[in-house]
Amino acid sequence: MRRIATANLLDVDLPAEPRSASRARSAVLDALKGIAVDRDAIGVVVSEAVTNAVIHAYRDRERPGEVHVSTRLDDEGVEVDVVDDGVGLSPRLDSPGVGLGMPLIADLADRIEIRHQHSGGTRVTARFVLMGAAGPHGRAVARTVTGRAERHTARLVAA
Repeated sequence: MRRIATANLLDVDLPAEPRSASRARSAVLDALKGIAVDRDAIGVVVSEAVTNAVIHAYRDRERPGEVHVSTRLDDEGVEVDVVDDGVGLSPRLDSPGVGLGMPLIADLADRIEIRHQHSGGTRVTARFVLMGAAGPHGRAVARTVTGRAERHTARLVAA
């Protein structure tokens, strides 16, 4: 579908350190105030994506790099990007995580794309549809019906 208008809501660089996950989440949620979208899901996705960059992206460096977080709004939804310039998507035998971050991100977003950057690093792009009119209990409902089985799953694109 044709997009009528696009607005950049947030564009921020943060150091790849643990406290940046909560800072990024807060910044994105502040930027989304007043927008009918699943803010809880977006908050979790931003936290998980930034945490992945903090833990995995700069493991080959003495000093961590940065994590770039941006948020855009158009007439159909919100798109969030989390980008690092680290080692990219590569297996890690000594991973301190349990491997639940990416599946959780894929389950919460309406669409997810995970790409290896040509210049190095990883870009996680998550899309969330805008909510429609309030449902019977005052809770906003999605404009389109989507479920776990209907969601687009994470896709890795090799450089």
